[in-house]
Amino acid sequence: MTTISSTSSNIDVASIVSQLMQIEQRPLQTIQSTLSGIQTQISSWGKIQSALSSLQDAARTLTRGETWKAASATSSDESYVKATASSGAVTGSYSIEVLSLASRQTLASSAYASADTAVGSGTLRIQLGSTGAGGTGFTPDPDRPEASITIAAGSTLAQVRDAINAAGAGVTATLVADGTGQRLMLRSTDTGAAQAFAVAVDDDDGNSTDTNGLSALAYDPVSGTGMQRTQTASDASVKVNGLTVAAAGNRLEGVIENVTLELKHETTVPIDIGVASDAKAMRGSLDAFVKAYNDLNKLIADQTRYDPATKTAGPLQGNQNAVRVQQQMRELLRTTIGDGPLNSLNAIGIELQRDGSLAVNESKITAALASPDKLQSFFAAVGATPEEGGLAQRLVKGIGNLLDGTGTVSVATDSLQARQRSAEQQQERLQRRLDDIQQRLTRQYSALDANLSTISSSMASLDGLLNSSS
Repeated sequence: MTTISSTSSNIDVASIVSQLMQIEQRPLQTIQSTLSGIQTQISSWGKIQSALSSLQDAARTLTRGETWKAASATSSDESYVKATASSGAVTGSYSIEVLSLASRQTLASSAYASADTAVGSGTLRIQLGSTGAGGTGFTPDPDRPEASITIAAGSTLAQVRDAINAAGAGVTATLVADGTGQRLMLRSTDTGAAQAFAVAVDDDDGNSTDTNGLSALAYDPVSGTGMQRTQTASDASVKVNGLTVAAAGNRLEGVIENVTLELKHETTVPIDIGVASDAKAMRGSLDAFVKAYNDLNKLIADQTRYDPATKTAGPLQGNQNAVRVQQQMRELLRTTIGDGPLNSLNAIGIELQRDGSLAVNESKITAALASPDKLQSFFAAVGATPEEGGLAQRLVKGIGNLLDGTGTVSVATDSLQARQRSAEQQQERLQRRLDDIQQRLTRQYSALDANLSTISSSMASLDGLLNSSS
């Protein structure tokens, strides 16, 4: 018997093509590695740009006059008078006597059985104005028109309250239970003698002057008739270093320049207010500057470092642009401004270290903070050009030059982005070529597989014929 051997005609087309494509893809992997490196460098420059912007912001704070005019205020007894100083407050001491606090006019109605008691109907007319000394007299304010509030028939005490509050008449209404029933209480929204008010009533019962129906809620500030006045609208009265001052509220701004006084209680003895330079606030601005610079210095050092132990390099290792940025910042920090005792960062107590970082000398900076005018001259002096100004002025300008469209940072970033675009285009072209190669190989090996299958089938048929004839 004659036998013709045959093998399976099926081949693993996908595996063969995959192995061949691994070889073809090596140039693509090289481009992808290059792109990854470029993207890492772009990210590094983005971090440097952010750190430079933070340092510029910190330096810009040191150029502002209010930074060096920061002041703080103290009170000998804050339970009576609290004081807060803002930038520009003049240092000194002040004697404060609170003769009287500002108050709101307050009215109380007679007692009603409950909040659901029907009051009557008609119109309430509320007029704001001013009261005289001791709460006597009343002068309507023509600039604040009378507010008319319609009270519908059958309205309860609670509904009258709600109607008044919805009217925006400069008066608020509440219900107070005093043990005998519910009383409607009206109170001026703001304090001061100019916040007094009158309540007139047009009562639907035909009599607007009695105490029945809605007219029970009337109040005449001249005669004092109607609802009970429990508190008079009045101004605060304060003595500042012996000078009597009146104010509509209990928060006084501008009585002492750039100092706010909050009046809590009438005093029996003068309260001493002290205003001094706020060394803590100025120190905070200097500390923020030191931190921003040290963050930048460390960032650039990390990005440009080479570690021989691990044989790893930072993304910008050997990059001259990054090194140049670091050098320019250090040169600026060594600048001497003027010829006074506080003419350098070192003299102030901010000392440049061997690694390029800044460290604070506590004793020197504490002494420097006692002379805010001199610190302002060093940091914030304005020269004919930014390069002739104070140190902070020069830093703001220098960093601006690095970050603008033609500056070192922008140029370095633009160059990397151009390389990235070129590599991405090259990658796209190569990827299209690889796709074509993969399709061609797949067609070729699929055809080979089909041919082998045909041959295998023919061999099997021939083998069958030979065996049948023997």
